Amino acid sequence: MDFTVAICTYNGAERVPEVLDQLQKQVGTEGIEWEVLVVDNNSNDETAAVVSCYAKQWRPDSQIRYVFETRQGLAYARNRAVQEAKSRSLIGFLDDDNLPAENWVAEAYSFGRERPQVGAYGGIIHPKLDEPSPPYFDKVKILLAVYNRGSIPFWHQRSAKPRIVPTGAGCVVRKQAWQECVPEELQLQGRDQKNKTMLGTCEDLEALYYMQNSKWEIWYNPKMEIWHHLPPKRLEPQYLLKIARTSGMANHALRIARFYKWQRPLMPLLTPFYMLSDSYKLLSYYLQYKKQFSEDIGKACELEAKIGRLLSPFVIHRQT
Repeated sequence: MDFTVAICTYNGAERVPEVLDQLQKQVGTEGIEWEVLVVDNNSNDETAAVVSCYAKQWRPDSQIRYVFETRQGLAYARNRAVQEAKSRSLIGFLDDDNLPAENWVAEAYSFGRERPQVGAYGGIIHPKLDEPSPPYFDKVKILLAVYNRGSIPFWHQRSAKPRIVPTGAGCVVRKQAWQECVPEELQLQGRDQKNKTMLGTCEDLEALYYMQNSKWEIWYNPKMEIWHHLPPKRLEPQYLLKIARTSGMANHALRIARFYKWQRPLMPLLTPFYMLSDSYKLLSYYLQYKKQFSEDIGKACELEAKIGRLLSPFVIHRQT
């Protein structure tokens, strides 16, 4: 098997069909041995039945499989996908609200095949909205995993400022790179939708930062395009403020992941200095924009993120 498309979902019976319909339309896959693997992250809806129905009428040049992961959290689901994937090399992750372009599989596979030194790579993520976007959308879209970094491929180098990696949505990883670099237990577990908690988000970034610290390269491939389906409730200020705070609370775990292994024991010594810096940045930001937070949702979200960063050392995550 050359390529596995892994769809991680929780209670996705109504969302997964839209993703599978797009995968049924894939073109340019001649000569590619590929499969679709749906990882059900402890759902209690009809997700299994939906996948079973698709399996009965799936396209003849591909395969579709279903596995059930009982441990709650997207990090567990993605790790299970890596374990279960039949692909010998490349695994493309799609969330259950990610709609790939019709050439996504072909472009994802060819990019990885031509660059064996690349351990992971992401592409363009467009928004798919059910209603007109609110006026503040451009200020908050990065919180919703929506971005376009241009039309030219590039290497996310570790030395770049700011240091960035792709998000998990629409990202392709090389199985060998994941198995060599990503801890079996990440500190961030991913959103736990069953228990209604968002604590532990940004687990995709944590995994890729570990990979970025290795010999493997992390790239951007603009020929891979997906559309992130965002229902109106995810554009509401209350939801945006919540994800801004929780993304900030992942910051301490991400700092650890960005360190080389030999540097990580220094974190207890460095943490007080990080907290002083974060406190200063939070206070300065608050004093500068305190009259605008009630009207500018973008600035209000940035304030929440800064509060989350200050609190992040006190958040109890799993230890790697």
